[in-house]
Amino acid sequence: MMQKRKFLTIVAAAAMLISSLAFSTPVSATSPTTTTEVLGAGRTAEEAEVLGASRASVENTSVTVGTISNKAALDALKNTTAIANLIANSVTTSVNTADITIVDSMEVTPKPGVEVSEANPLFITFSFPGVTASTKAYVLHYGKSGWEVVPTTVSDGKVIGKFTSLSPVAIAVEKNTLNASVLGATRSPRTGDNRVIVIGACACLLAAAVLVDRKRKLA
Repeated sequence: MMQKRKFLTIVAAAAMLISSLAFSTPVSATSPTTTTEVLGAGRTAEEAEVLGASRASVENTSVTVGTISNKAALDALKNTTAIANLIANSVTTSVNTADITIVDSMEVTPKPGVEVSEANPLFITFSFPGVTASTKAYVLHYGKSGWEVVPTTVSDGKVIGKFTSLSPVAIAVEKNTLNASVLGATRSPRTGDNRVIVIGACACLLAAAVLVDRKRKLA
């Protein structure tokens, strides 16, 4: 009697596990990856975009790219509400904080001899998967007054910013305007092939338990 009760307990537990795995709601995540590149720099947006047409042109660009070391600048980027308000004030339209995401940030500095000023601005082309001509993207620059939105031009796969000085730079987008199909989806282990494997293992456990019970009865 005790063995039969133990057997039924195992069967019930396995059945519950299969049920929870088989009927749980799938959860998948699509998220942008930080693969932004500086493709080209020029004195006009058109020139910067043409230079950005070839990835090899990055070697001839007028700037160098590194990691932001300014802690205040990095900390300010974490405040998405402030960033959303900043963008809203620059484009004079409402921006939903939940839609804003910083896809990348970097330290961009001009090479020696390259002037970047109000009188001589520099346009820089950044590439980012998922950006289309209709994507709402904003290039940010960190200056004496903190983060500011610089004039931004968007085309398929490219975001171009106009700079009158260089320092920390970030790219913000309204994520609901990105082309999710080219960003790639990542499966949660619970909703991918692993779940099928676990269900199969539970089924094997049930079959083995039934077989053992039958042999016990025949003995």
